[in-house]
Amino acid sequence: MTVLSGEKIGIKFSERWLYHNVDFVLANQHTLALIGDNGVGKTTLLRAILGDLQLTEGTITWHTDHKRLAYVPQYRPDMQAFPLRICEYVGLSFDTGILPWLAKDEKKLLQHIIEDTNLTAIANSRIDTASGGERQRAYLAQALVHQPDILILDEATANLDNMAKFEFMDVVKHYQSHHDLTIIMVSHDLDIIQQYADDYLLLSDEGGETGVVAQLDVNRLKVGD
Repeated sequence: MTVLSGEKIGIKFSERWLYHNVDFVLANQHTLALIGDNGVGKTTLLRAILGDLQLTEGTITWHTDHKRLAYVPQYRPDMQAFPLRICEYVGLSFDTGILPWLAKDEKKLLQHIIEDTNLTAIANSRIDTASGGERQRAYLAQALVHQPDILILDEATANLDNMAKFEFMDVVKHYQSHHDLTIIMVSHDLDIIQQYADDYLLLSDEGGETGVVAQLDVNRLKVGD
């Protein structure tokens, strides 16, 4: 089942085309890796998908009436400004209205998300003392609190060491296997792309190339970091 598709997409700034005539299809419960050189416009395409940027040409079409999107970026504010426990930080994603506490069902969901993101052992530790990998999983947990159908990872493992990035992606993959979750993943890390993505969209100033990751010839790529 197709969740999202793009047809003849083009994005231009001033007189410069980032790319044009790009087609892609995102299948339900698949992970699509969005790849290409630095400056080609990977995050720009994400902005268009999120509805924050208008295409110069072409169309993006959602093929589902019910979609909840969640976004995990590469960077977050300095955690010195958030001397909260990790469970409290994740819980900020709930819209509690005028109530200063979580409802019973929200507490239950928060506990499940903390468990799903391997944060149980450090849930009561302050987030400003957490490692980079632990913080990134807390950001992921914040996104998953919204129970998304579509998860967008924008270079979410870029600042992590080798062990932490694979732990992060293992958590994502495990959650995806137990929920109806479709993922768009911007990454420059070929090891991550090959291990965790199903399909790819390679952007260049000449357009876009799509296919299954198993058939991607990584030797001819210069994927920007």
